[in-house]
Amino acid sequence: MSLRNTQTRFGLITKSLHWIIAIGLWALFFFGKYISNLELGPDNFHLIPRHKAFGILMLGLITIRILWRTTNPPPTALPAKPFEHLIAKLVHVALYILMLATPLFGWIGASATGFSIPFFGLFDIPLIWGEDEAVADLLLSLHGYSAMAMMALALLHIAAALYRHFIKRDETLRRMIR
Repeated sequence: MSLRNTQTRFGLITKSLHWIIAIGLWALFFFGKYISNLELGPDNFHLIPRHKAFGILMLGLITIRILWRTTNPPPTALPAKPFEHLIAKLVHVALYILMLATPLFGWIGASATGFSIPFFGLFDIPLIWGEDEAVADLLLSLHGYSAMAMMALALLHIAAALYRHFIKRDETLRRMIR
């Protein structure tokens, strides 16, 4: 298997980044939902730094994925109706925007709380905004809403892949799995 994409298949690096990021973002989404439903206290306060650290890790992986995509174009699109290609392109662009925006909203919002952002106990991520409760509230709300929008688009993406696999019976899903 090739590391790079070909005209007909995704390469190992693209597939690995796709699935690691997909699983990581879903895990972060459900972990964030879990944390947001807790009454934070001494017994569970340690969960927030873990969510922050994994969020920063995902932001790094997403950045690598975007850079990789710019230097390694995807395979040629399979035949579909023009509006299907347009919808697919719009969903992909929106997913990339939300994959960047969601952790950035979280990072800026967390910075505005004034609390540190430890990276797995190795070092602290720099705070990129001064302490400001209004900014923290706004950006952490945007963080949550953008995460929900990202997961809704991810479900649409999954539904489209399953449609193409089971209804159209084309190679779309196989190109990302094999």
